[in-house]
Amino acid sequence: MNAKRVGSDARQRLYLSTTDTYDSDRDLDYIAIERVLNGEPTPLTIAEKAYAAQVLDARGYTLSDIGRRIGSDHSTVRVWKANGWQPGKNAPAAVTSRQEPPKCGEPRMYRRHLALGEVPCTACRAANAAADRRYRLTGSRTAPAA
Repeated sequence: MNAKRVGSDARQRLYLSTTDTYDSDRDLDYIAIERVLNGEPTPLTIAEKAYAAQVLDARGYTLSDIGRRIGSDHSTVRVWKANGWQPGKNAPAAVTSRQEPPKCGEPRMYRRHLALGEVPCTACRAANAAADRRYRLTGSRTAPAA
């Protein structure tokens, strides 16, 4: 039977530069980058990874595919892209909501008192006892929604 597996055909090779092999100003080895672009495992510096990621992004690869090819996480590639393909800069500030610190009177604070080697306060002991009673009756430690 003469059959070919899907995707087993020779794929197009990606070329980077035909004249230069090294950029001393940016510390880029174009031969190593070209090998990575074509799926050949090659160790790269951070600057080379960022440059290879930029080239692959320009060719329409997804961040996950880029990360897999260059040996970095896709979130790192996303940060490089957000910073104009400059490695080593901090990620853009993400907006995160902060939870209020836990207050005494919750079962988890009872466990926190014990973990810190403290004697649990009355409110935490009462909350833990109520959660234990609920667990014995219903099989759940969480209080029913009001």
